Amino acid sequence: MLPRQRLRCLHPQCRLAMRSKTCFKAGIYFSHYECLGHTSRVVAVGEVFKKRFPGGDLFFIQAGIQQSKAKIDQLGRVYSLPGAFMDRRNFRKPIRGAGADAEKRARMCKDIVNCQRPDLFITEFFPLGREESRYELIPSLAKLSAQKAALWAVAGYPLLTGTDNEWRQKILKLYQQVFIFSPPRERELIVDFLPQAQERQRYLDFFERNAPKTVFAGYLLPRQEVVRDDEDKDFFKPPVPKGACRVAVLRGAGAYYPKLIAQVIRASDLLGKEYYLTVVAGPATTPHEWDFFSTLVWKKKVNNLVLLKSVGNYEGLIKSSSLCISVASYHTSVMLLKHRKKAVVVPFEGYGSMSFYEQPARAVMLREMIGAKILSIQNLTADTLSKAVKDAAARPAVCSKIPKEWFMGADVLDKALIRLFGR
Repeated sequence: MLPRQRLRCLHPQCRLAMRSKTCFKAGIYFSHYECLGHTSRVVAVGEVFKKRFPGGDLFFIQAGIQQSKAKIDQLGRVYSLPGAFMDRRNFRKPIRGAGADAEKRARMCKDIVNCQRPDLFITEFFPLGREESRYELIPSLAKLSAQKAALWAVAGYPLLTGTDNEWRQKILKLYQQVFIFSPPRERELIVDFLPQAQERQRYLDFFERNAPKTVFAGYLLPRQEVVRDDEDKDFFKPPVPKGACRVAVLRGAGAYYPKLIAQVIRASDLLGKEYYLTVVAGPATTPHEWDFFSTLVWKKKVNNLVLLKSVGNYEGLIKSSSLCISVASYHTSVMLLKHRKKAVVVPFEGYGSMSFYEQPARAVMLREMIGAKILSIQNLTADTLSKAVKDAAARPAVCSKIPKEWFMGADVLDKALIRLFGR
C-alpha cells in the first residue's frame, strides 16, 4: 500500500505510474524557447535511456511553451507546468508577467518528482543557463537529493547564461555529472567571441572548477523524428526539375529571423529554375509570419519553391539536398556536419542590445569544418543571398575529415548510464 502523502499527489497520472514501478526510472526537465535544438536533445537523451533500459520508465517535465507537433510523448508521459516560460515575446519571464505562478510551478514540479521518485533526474541546459528556472527547480532538486536520486545536467553547447555565477555554483553541488553534447572546440570558439577579458576569464574558471564532473561527450542527434509534418495540402508544390540544385532552407523551429525566410523567397526568383528550394519556416512560425511568407510565394515569378511550416524528417531533407541555407542552430548544424553539406549560414546574433555568442561561434566552426559561407542578418538581401548560394553550389563537394569522437554523444551517455545503474 502506498504511503498516504504520495496518494495526495496533485497529478492522478502519478498515482497510476507508481503502481508498477520498474527497475529504473528517469525524469527529464526542459524549458525550451520554441526551439528544436532543445527538443531534439531531450528526445535523443530519452532514446538512449529507453534503448539501454527498454522496460524503464521515463517522464518529462515541460516548463516551456508546448510544441504541439513535438513527438516527445512517444517516449514517456509529459507534464506541462502552468504559466509557461520561454516565449519569443518575453523569454525571461512567464508569459503572464513577472513572477506569475512561480510558487505554483515549484509546487507542481516538486509534486511530480515526489510521486514519480526517479532514480535519475536530468535537467536540460539548466544550470548552465535559464537562471529563471531555479525558482521552480530548487525545491525539487533538494527533494531528489534527499531521496538519493542521481542528478545530471545535459546541454548541447558550453554556453553560460545568467547574471551571477554564485547561484550556479551552489546548485551544481547537487549534481553528479554535467554532459555537454559538443566537442571542446565549441568552448574555444565561444571564448573568442566573449568581448571582455573579465568575462572570458570567468567563463574559463567555471569549466576549470567543474572539470571533474563535466564531460564533453560529442554531438547527440535523435534517431526518431522530432516533430510531425505540418504540410499545407492545398499549397502549390511545383515538381523538381531534373538536374536542379536542391536547396533546403531551415530556421530551426522558427522562433526568430523571419527576414531569412522572406529574403530566401525573394532570392529564389533570382536563382531561377536551375535551383529548387524547400523552405521550412518552422513550427513556431506565427500566423502573421505565415501569411506574409505565403503572400510572397504567391507573388513569385518562377515556380521553383515549396513552403512548409515543418517537416518530420529534417535530417532526411538535409541529406537529400545539395546545399542548405540555415541559421547556425544546434540541431541543424550537427546534421550539416554529419552529412558534410555545402551551406550558407546566418547565425542568430541576438536582439537589440542583447548579444548571443553560441550561433556566431558555431558558424565559425561550420566554416572551418565544411567551408560554410557566413552571412550577417544585418546585411542580408535577396541579392547577397542568391550570390552566396551560387558561390556555394559551385564549390567542390565537402571532403572534411571531422573527428569521429565529435559524434559519440549517445555512446558516452550510454556508458554513463551503465556505470550509474551497474549494467
